[in-house]
Formats: sequence, C-alpha cells, structure tokens
Amino acid sequence: MKTIEVNITAEFIIPDDWEVIDHIPDPSFPDDKLTVLKINDDHYDFFPECLMKIEDSEKVFWSADEGKTEDVIDCMNTFKVRIAEK
Repeated sequence: MKTIEVNITAEFIIPDDWEVIDHIPDPSFPDDKLTVLKINDDHYDFFPECLMKIEDSEKVFWSADEGKTEDVIDCMNTFKVRIAEK
C-alpha cells in the first residue's frame, strides 16, 4: 500500500446572504470549531461527494443533500485537483 495526497481547491461566487462562519456543533466541546457555510439557518461542511449538514438541535452530523449541493456547485467559479504520491 502507498499513500497519496489529494488537494482540492475551488472558488465559489456565492449569494450575499450565505455566510462563512465558525460553528460549534456541540457547546460541550467548544474547541471543536468548524468553519462552515451557513445557508439560511442551516450549517454545511464540505466533503468530496456532497455537503454535510450539521444538525444543531441534536448535535449530530448527518449527510443530507436537500438540493443544496447542486445550489453550491452552481456557484463554483474554478476547480483544481492535485494528486501526488507521498
């Protein structure tokens, strides 16, 4: 087995009402801050296949598309991938 490193860089032009914020999903762990995309009252983290919605009230992470992935991809201006063996 060998290790590879994948760097993905993307630039998005997003609506003015979307925000990039620091979010603490569980106040019991204040050091576990995530930088997320806030759309309306929902918080989203990025993963390779889709967005990951962070459910505040239950303090759990769960995968949900709800059409947001397509909305965000439509805002993508540039996309670059670099793959290298380590």
